[in-house]
Amino acid sequence: MENLEELVQRSLQENQMLDLEKHNLGDAGVHKLAQMEILSTVKRLELGDNEITDIGVAALVNSPYISNLKLLNLKSNKLTAIGTQAIARSPHLSKLDSLILKFNDIGEEGARHIAASETLLSLTTLDLFRSRIGKEGTLAIKRSPLYKNLSRVRLSEV
Repeated sequence: MENLEELVQRSLQENQMLDLEKHNLGDAGVHKLAQMEILSTVKRLELGDNEITDIGVAALVNSPYISNLKLLNLKSNKLTAIGTQAIARSPHLSKLDSLILKFNDIGEEGARHIAASETLLSLTTLDLFRSRIGKEGTLAIKRSPLYKNLSRVRLSEV
């Protein structure tokens, strides 16, 4: 992996989007990213296809620098219910309006964590397509207080 600081500087766009999709960051890269103060200027963070696990997500969502995020895209990583719980409980994601977790293995338990979140209440977009949330996970999201604010939602049981 190339120098992360250089990659971030090159990938940060004028519209406050940081697109680091498909850079094989892994947990170590995300842990370094979480410590970068420049994240405080980012509103859209694209981290799809980076081999990120629950450990990396926990480091990211505990960063004080992510409090301005409006969109977090973690599609096609290696997240489970544990990582989803960290996202759902993060005090730094209260401004988040789009959460994309499609093609992860969050399961029914992960969907329940999102449904019970007290910090993700600003969500208007939630994408859990092919995240193995099952029937119970789908019902948990639909019965959740956050569901009424969602204008764009993708749920699939498999």
